[in-house]
Amino acid sequence: MQRLSALDASFLRVESATAHMHIGWLSWLRLPAGRESLDVEMLAMRIASRLHFAPRFRQRLQQLPIGEPAWADDPEFRLDHHIQRAEPGRRFSPREARGLADEFLSEPLDREMPLWSLLAIPAVGAGRAAIVGKVHHAMVDGIAAVELGTLLFDLVAEAGPAEPVDWDPQPVATGVRLAIDTLANDAIDQFRATTRAVRMGLQPRRTARLAETTRRAALSAIGDAVRSAPPSHLNVAITAKRTLVTESVPLRRLGVIKSANSVTLNDVVLACASGALRRLATSAGESPQALRAMVPVSVRNPDDPEGGNRITFAFIDLPCDEVDPRARLAAVHEQMRELKESGLIGGSEAVLRSTGALPGFLKERAARLAASPRMYNLTVSNVPGPRSALYVAGAEVESTYPVIPISDRHAIAIGVLSYRGRMHFAANANPDALPTAPEVGPMLGDAVAELEGATGVARPRQPSRRRLRTTRVTA
Repeated sequence: MQRLSALDASFLRVESATAHMHIGWLSWLRLPAGRESLDVEMLAMRIASRLHFAPRFRQRLQQLPIGEPAWADDPEFRLDHHIQRAEPGRRFSPREARGLADEFLSEPLDREMPLWSLLAIPAVGAGRAAIVGKVHHAMVDGIAAVELGTLLFDLVAEAGPAEPVDWDPQPVATGVRLAIDTLANDAIDQFRATTRAVRMGLQPRRTARLAETTRRAALSAIGDAVRSAPPSHLNVAITAKRTLVTESVPLRRLGVIKSANSVTLNDVVLACASGALRRLATSAGESPQALRAMVPVSVRNPDDPEGGNRITFAFIDLPCDEVDPRARLAAVHEQMRELKESGLIGGSEAVLRSTGALPGFLKERAARLAASPRMYNLTVSNVPGPRSALYVAGAEVESTYPVIPISDRHAIAIGVLSYRGRMHFAANANPDALPTAPEVGPMLGDAVAELEGATGVARPRQPSRRRLRTTRVTA
């Protein structure tokens, strides 16, 4: 039994009837020649044969007498409870498939079951299919979600036979056993804290540097809370309804902009988001203004086998009020450079870890403050995806778009995922609060072109390729 970290549990605390804390993805698939629909049974067999590599997928939340909840094996786990299939035998149009995906992403995950679910849409248009997935943020961060998604997919079109692996769930602890396990977990946590303290004592210079960095990070966080994010049309009451608006851009176009301006790819992504949000404000009849974005930053050790969240958060001002695209890019680059050189990102991780020692009611207040529009206007998350092709039951994954959750009074979040030479932008939005949300996809594409023009770089010639006609939403 493994207890949730304070950060993992915070995603449970801020979840509400209108703000669902699952991350996910929407993948469009090309079916093999001669096949009319996706083989969902084969997909289920593939997943069943690999679940032992991802034990969290068969675990559910268990409340403990004290402290955070823990993950415990679900003795009633059934795979068919987690794989939904759109109406069998029906061929959906791309617009209908998007409607199904939006409905699926608008529903919260059931906390009485392992916190993940898939929706397969076996036939979309001519020779295509779609699959939508969602996993609670308490289980995984963006990087881990991509890794788990890769685990569930095939790396070759013709994968070998899949055989389920026997699984013997551990008995659920109750009564005295549960109390003993809770005390044991507390003892282990205290031992780890003591070990860290001893190590600090043996490394006074490193400890002093870490303490100073953590102090500055804490003061920075306080400053962010005192200096409230600006009021915005993006921060209004929301409903549970979601729509995923997408746009795909060749990765090398962003790479040319990056090289020409001596910045990072993430700088280019944030500048493009700024340009699109500037257009969105104008479209909504608002005057464009700078917006504070929360940018998740991975602090995951590649050798760390555990799931959960290994992220911290950086806050930067998106210069949406700036007319010049190159000036927007320069402003974003300078802020990210200062963040990296200051060491505040590492200090912020230490501050987040320290919240585990807070009393429960203070954890609740801290989590809600951290997820409020006072702290930030929207999330922009850039996650590196797989470079090689993925397959689902023999069908090739043509494109895949990330789903970033939105907390209450946040009408939109922007996720970005690279896959097979293309950058996939996806805005997860509440269309009731933001009726102009469907325009964000074309606006992101326009922001890339605008930055190319301002930079003076030639747009790379594109090889001939068939493209799925669902990268933009118009309704």
